[in-house]
Amino acid sequence: QVCWSTVIYLLAAMECETLPSVVVFNGVDPSLLQAVDYESTLLTFDPTAAPEKQAKVALDQAVGSGNIEQLKLVLGQITQHLPQEAATLMMHALRSVARCGNLGMMQHLLAQLTGCQPGELFNFLKYALDGAAEQDHANMMEYSLREAEKAFCPSYPQHFHELVKHAVNTAAGHGKLRVLKCLMDQTTAAAIPIDYEAAVLQAASSGQAENLIKEAIKGGAAYENVILMLLQALPVLPDTAGGGLGSRHSVKTAAKLQLVKSYKQSNPALFAHLMAAVKRFFPEESTTAAGAADGDIAM
Repeated sequence: QVCWSTVIYLLAAMECETLPSVVVFNGVDPSLLQAVDYESTLLTFDPTAAPEKQAKVALDQAVGSGNIEQLKLVLGQITQHLPQEAATLMMHALRSVARCGNLGMMQHLLAQLTGCQPGELFNFLKYALDGAAEQDHANMMEYSLREAEKAFCPSYPQHFHELVKHAVNTAAGHGKLRVLKCLMDQTTAAAIPIDYEAAVLQAASSGQAENLIKEAIKGGAAYENVILMLLQALPVLPDTAGGGLGSRHSVKTAAKLQLVKSYKQSNPALFAHLMAAVKRFFPEESTTAAGAADGDIAM
């Protein structure tokens, strides 16, 4: 059985470019070992933990270093000593690398998946997309989807479309605007149908809908497609007057307040354009605002 404390010791040595001449996998001096923060499970290195948990710590150490050779070392140890956990640990590695935004490491990991069955590859790629969405890495998202498209089109186009939908919902659920806009631009260009109502529901259920609409409005004309998508899909949210976070009323009010704050004085033309969109998707706004002075916002 592999001693993962020794693997982490080797990783630390590789960072200093001073690999020990003889590798001994037993009796390593604990003073030579570094505690490794394992953010996703709040673990630090524990030599008494289950081997797969120790392996995750070693993977995170390698990914955090940005050194592909370190990643290869850990993956090799996993293949040799934990073959029954290799798939689960590969999923963890894909998500961790995507979260870091390291395209070189992702390229190496995806190369290891050559020969996987379509269903297996589909499940692996979901973890890469999750990591990219969680950290708002648009470049990583683009790269991962491009590789997915190569793998699944034209033989398995539905697999690819499902991955895109998963990415959109995940980005919305995490409130990651850059990745969401990237995905919207790509799906529009490729004519891939997306259920944006499901994405808005995902954002609302995780408390991110208000943040998404406000950040998109701050982005101005460049994010108009995201703003219009969110406004158009908002009617699917619970219609709770004065309701809590994620309700139709709450998100609509957040949009209107942000419009006033961002553009009423600084860009009246854009303000009027986007407010017209609010009234178009929320007919009650036209009625409510009818008695107000021109340009005033009724809450």
